[in-house]
Amino acid sequence: MSMADATTVAAEVGSPSWWLIRLIDRLAIQAEAAEHLDAYYQGDQGIPVHANRAVSDAYRRLMTVAPTNFAMLIVEAVRERMVVGGFRTGAVNDPNGDAAAWAMWQANQLDADADMVHRAQLAMAAAYVIVGQDPETGEAVITPEDPRQVYAECDPVRRRTVRAAVKVFHDDLEDADRVFLYLPGRVYKARREAPAGAALPGDRPVMLDTTGWEWDAGTPEIVPTRRIPVVPFLNRTDLFGQPQGEFEGVLPILDRINYTILSRLEIATLQAFRQRAIKGLPAFGPDGTPIDYDDIFAADPGALWQLPETAEIWESGVVDLNPIRSAIRDDVEHLAAVSRMPVHYLEPVNESAEGVEAKREGLIFTCQDRCKQAGESWEQVMSIAFEIVGDEERANRADLEIIWNSVERSTLNERASAASQAMAGGLTWRTTMSDVWGFSPTKIARMEAERAAETIRDATMARLAQAGGPPAGPAAPPAAAEVEEPGGGG
Repeated sequence: MSMADATTVAAEVGSPSWWLIRLIDRLAIQAEAAEHLDAYYQGDQGIPVHANRAVSDAYRRLMTVAPTNFAMLIVEAVRERMVVGGFRTGAVNDPNGDAAAWAMWQANQLDADADMVHRAQLAMAAAYVIVGQDPETGEAVITPEDPRQVYAECDPVRRRTVRAAVKVFHDDLEDADRVFLYLPGRVYKARREAPAGAALPGDRPVMLDTTGWEWDAGTPEIVPTRRIPVVPFLNRTDLFGQPQGEFEGVLPILDRINYTILSRLEIATLQAFRQRAIKGLPAFGPDGTPIDYDDIFAADPGALWQLPETAEIWESGVVDLNPIRSAIRDDVEHLAAVSRMPVHYLEPVNESAEGVEAKREGLIFTCQDRCKQAGESWEQVMSIAFEIVGDEERANRADLEIIWNSVERSTLNERASAASQAMAGGLTWRTTMSDVWGFSPTKIARMEAERAAETIRDATMARLAQAGGPPAGPAAPPAAAEVEEPGGGG
């Protein structure tokens, strides 16, 4: 049965058609919200909706340059500190992490592509990761996904357990819309032809409706896991499971800042063309004929204007922009306070080191919280990936733990001083390297190998020294005094 039929008759509750209708409708709502937030992140929110008509092109251009992209700054300040350093599993008792887990992470280029997931999560309130299997090699394939194409419905009791998920996208090769419906242990696929007159493939947005879909032959496909291989990354969720973008709560402040900047640009533009006038000029001459002032007030460096005694020259004054600049700074400070963002991230200011450090704590706490939330999702991703490749021991969710690099950023001198104090206070070398210096597990393992090699080398050199020194090398050349002069000797 096609989805066109399923919309006209009541689909059986829990059937693939029922789930597809339900999830596409919810994806449409999520996609609209994500698109709105992404416009702020991209800096494209400059022209208000009410100004799309009846405004001049010059004013429209002024509105496009007015926005300052504080939304991107808020997202990137958190995103750049969310760096995954490794994973621990129950298969390997190594505090530096499981090498097999890190190899799977690297094989899927997630050391770079994880940033895309975190960026979408922070900017658009949600992101997704889909875990699949390469049909040729059998290896796990982990892909970041956009919240405008993917939606997952979670269990109301266990809110991190996905009950069903859908992905809707446009296939450039077939020039058709595609649907992947994920249910426990199965993937259902459907397609529909692109409408006539559509834009170039890849440029046409998919209409998120439930009409026109046809199930593929061979549907469903069996997947080697009973879990839904779609993992949501939701940002700042409430008790109802509703996520919120990192800057979504400060949208009114962002709009206020951009509006005030636009007002400043308007005033500055108008003042660039100062208005001038002459008052009290007669319109007619003594003989009653009209006076042509175009020839009299010639804009020429050598021109000399002769004005009657009653004439008065007027020129528009200059508006002081400092109050407007002060208002913008006040709003930026409000933005920094509400978003817990250090003000020097948003506006250049002169502050003492102590003041910067105190205001940086809010950002650090925010980053730690976002890492904790995203870490749960990444652990779920890796657990599903190991289950797909048949590694049940590493797939054990209870033993899986993510290792984040430190979210704190400090100078080399600060870390060296803290490391010395930590070692003096009894912390082990490994803990100091990870918690104080902030080195990744891979780097710590390499450093340990180097230390072991240096220890062996030093012990060998010490034994040789006790035995009388290293073995003799090639004979040293004779000293200069011992060299016979040519022709010498008896």
